Amino acid sequence: MSTGFAGSRSMDERRRRRLASESSESLDDSNEDSTSQTISRTNRFKAGQYPLRTIIFPKRWKLALYYLPVFLCFSGLIAADFYRSEFCTPDSALSGYLSLKQSPLPLYLTGCLLFVSGQISLLIASLRTQSLHDFSGRYRLWKWVAGGLFLFALCTTTKLHHVWATTVIELRLFDWGPHTPLLAWLVPGLALGLSVSLMTYLEMRGDRAGLNFTIIAVAAYVANLTFMFTGNLIPWEAQHYLIGAGLLYFAHWSLFTSLLFHTHHLLYRSVDLPEKVPSRLKQHAAKYLHRRRIKKKARRVAKAIIQKERLAVRLAQQQAKETAVIAADAAKKSKIVKAAAERSTPPAKSPVVETAETRPAKSSEPVAVNKSAPAQPAPEQPSKVEKKTIRVDSAHDPELLKGLSKRERKKLQKQWRDEERLSGIQNDEDDA
Repeated sequence: MSTGFAGSRSMDERRRRRLASESSESLDDSNEDSTSQTISRTNRFKAGQYPLRTIIFPKRWKLALYYLPVFLCFSGLIAADFYRSEFCTPDSALSGYLSLKQSPLPLYLTGCLLFVSGQISLLIASLRTQSLHDFSGRYRLWKWVAGGLFLFALCTTTKLHHVWATTVIELRLFDWGPHTPLLAWLVPGLALGLSVSLMTYLEMRGDRAGLNFTIIAVAAYVANLTFMFTGNLIPWEAQHYLIGAGLLYFAHWSLFTSLLFHTHHLLYRSVDLPEKVPSRLKQHAAKYLHRRRIKKKARRVAKAIIQKERLAVRLAQQQAKETAVIAADAAKKSKIVKAAAERSTPPAKSPVVETAETRPAKSSEPVAVNKSAPAQPAPEQPSKVEKKTIRVDSAHDPELLKGLSKRERKKLQKQWRDEERLSGIQNDEDDA
């Protein structure tokens, strides 16, 4: 069971496989000697195929031989109409031939230029078919561009759009008031023109020169339409037709130049579409939003730090007040404990100093001891066990513990116990 190539199920993919194999064969042939290279260069084109590189020059400035004569021709038409009253009389045949309103010469010239632009579009489509990476068939867009340009040339030369507008009015297909003759052909023309402009923009992303001239052409067409609708608001009414014709001719010339530059790009640069790169507007917008997010985050962090510092200062002040109150209460209670301890302890006996007067005289006679007399018992002293059974905090007032927290009570009771333990030790030492 043979496995087929998945990309060769359509004609376009099979053709791309063939072109890829031909390109690999050409790479293999490049390793041969100079004689074989000369033969391959001689037999590079098939029978009946004309080399485009003999028409489209490698140097881009040489393309001025094509678009500069067109520009000078349109400029000459406008200058001839502007100065025709100085060279000939208004009733002469030459004056009518040079007039942009009456002469058919500008119509035929613009029609021929648009027809040539359509031919260049077909040439671009044929060049784009050589792309090995265009598996989606994007080159077909240029056929639609060529069709739109051919229709544009036909309407410019034969005034077919006016015939269509008159037919719409006669058949009453739609009624837009006094602007119906204009909008009847302008609305479909705008729809077709915008679609064609979008196609060319997507295809010319890698060609900066062609893309710039395409944008200029679209801007000139839009300016011409704006001038048609707002001509009564602009001064120099006698020269309005010259201004409109100049804008229209400049748009045709820019479109022709853009297609010419794009053909040069496909021949000498690459027939593949460039990778999709975000526009400069999106890049600037992304950078601006990124900086804005960073600034917002920095403001939030600074605000959080300030709030944290304020909270820390507030907590420190509150803690200082609480410690001051606790210290004052502890000092007050310690004074009370000391006073109570002093009241509970008996006063210590002052030692009697023996002097010569108070010392008893020693007799030389021995004292008779009455052995029969019972010995007097010594005064009983409280034992240590009894001392330990006495509560050490009995002298403290429990009312002092009210209103305090559990931690403060434990702390105060511990302080009391330590003080009474010390006082008990001192009492034991005094008794000893």
